[in-house]
Amino acid sequence: METMTVAALGAVANPSGRRVSAYLSRTGGAARPAYAVLMAPAQPAAGFGEYLREAILAARFPTPTHFARAAGTDPSVVLRWLSGEQRPTIASIERIAPVLGRSINELVLAAYPDRVNAAPPAAPAAHPLVHELARLLADDSPIPHADRQALEMVLDRMFEPYRRVSRRHRSG
Repeated sequence: METMTVAALGAVANPSGRRVSAYLSRTGGAARPAYAVLMAPAQPAAGFGEYLREAILAARFPTPTHFARAAGTDPSVVLRWLSGEQRPTIASIERIAPVLGRSINELVLAAYPDRVNAAPPAAPAAHPLVHELARLLADDSPIPHADRQALEMVLDRMFEPYRRVSRRHRSG
């Protein structure tokens, strides 16, 4: 089966409204006809929910609902993506990619690894300080609550200028 690019998926899926699975079934030389793929329920990518959860946290959204509202998507749809019950459409991926600061190609590979012959992209390795900060700011941290709040406020103010620059660079 040939590997499909995002451009090929988007060009076929979006203008005609057809599902990506029908196109891939038709062009990939699969034994099943395209209508069989349309009738069969799509199997969610095992890792997409976790991948999306990590991307939402990395984009500094406090909850999936905050992310959904920023992306112009219904929160219940985002929760279905996170649970693995459903996968986003190409149109949804195009809408959420800039909000997450990720490329459309990266999200398509994460959501449809079984359809594009690729492994889902691994989440970028986190810096060791990320884990240390997570422990220090956790509810069960030995640091008193007032000190944790002060540390969060200082870090938040310190990172704010970089967040704006980072979001502009990712979405541009």
